[in-house]
Amino acid sequence: MIERHKKSIKCLTDTTEYILHAMSKNGLNTEQVSSLPEFRILVHFLKIIIDGEMNLPNKLSDQIKELCEQLDIDMNNNKKYN
Repeated sequence: MIERHKKSIKCLTDTTEYILHAMSKNGLNTEQVSSLPEFRILVHFLKIIIDGEMNLPNKLSDQIKELCEQLDIDMNNNKKYN
């Protein structure tokens, strides 16, 4: 289990670095972006996805699923919005 957690953290770090690198290449101030609360939320959502793919428990993921059930939100919506 510890190895999967290490791998999850490494994947999250790599993913976050790639995102910031792409932003930098496109002229965004990555120090400013990384300090935004929205960016922190993005990182948390990335962690949920990575943990889910690695079958690691994630409390935030469980809370989101519970909230979706309470709000009757379809989590299996496969519609494309773009």
